[in-house]
Amino acid sequence: MTTRASVSYPRSLEANQTMTTDMQSDETTALQVACDTEVSGCVFLMRTEEDDKERLLEIARDHVREQHGKEYTLDEIEAQHVTEVAVETEAG
Repeated sequence: MTTRASVSYPRSLEANQTMTTDMQSDETTALQVACDTEVSGCVFLMRTEEDDKERLLEIARDHVREQHGKEYTLDEIEAQHVTEVAVETEAG
């Protein structure tokens, strides 16, 4: 059985002016949390802007509690499961 979690993105990439942007490479830094649990077949991936980290952590914590029955603090999720990723943006 595969569990699918709906993911909403709070703002479009172009609308967020607070993300770190390298104008030469057209890459932006975002935060990502993923749950790829082999046993349950869960695939959960969420990526958001750096300034929306608290919401990302809360959604990930709720996902793990509801889908996997495990409790984690926001600090544990941030330390163990959140990574910075480069996101390509359109030059314009």
